[in-house]
Amino acid sequence: MLRAALVGAAVTLACIITPVVHFITFIPSAFIGGYIAGARLECTSNQAVALGFLMSAVVVVPVFAVALSVALLGWASLSLALALSAFLVVWVAVGGVLGAALGGASVRRQTAR
Repeated sequence: MLRAALVGAAVTLACIITPVVHFITFIPSAFIGGYIAGARLECTSNQAVALGFLMSAVVVVPVFAVALSVALLGWASLSLALALSAFLVVWVAVGGVLGAALGGASVRRQTAR
């Protein structure tokens, strides 16, 4: 599950970081990463919740590192940077859970046929 969470988090970060494309893929990035990870694992709903929170845990360190860098450079206040970071971590968890649940369900549905 850790490997799938790393893949999902990497896809999420790739969707956010990629220039030009990130304007379109930023919002569904966690869902896309969760879908790919959930499809790899054929997640059940309980596994999808664990996978989404694990993806969120993987992303928490780089997100808060960027927030602290932004605050230290004076581009934003520390409280604003931390609040946006916390929102992004929750966004990854929710999107990852939903994507993993849908990805796992679609793979299980295809293999059942």
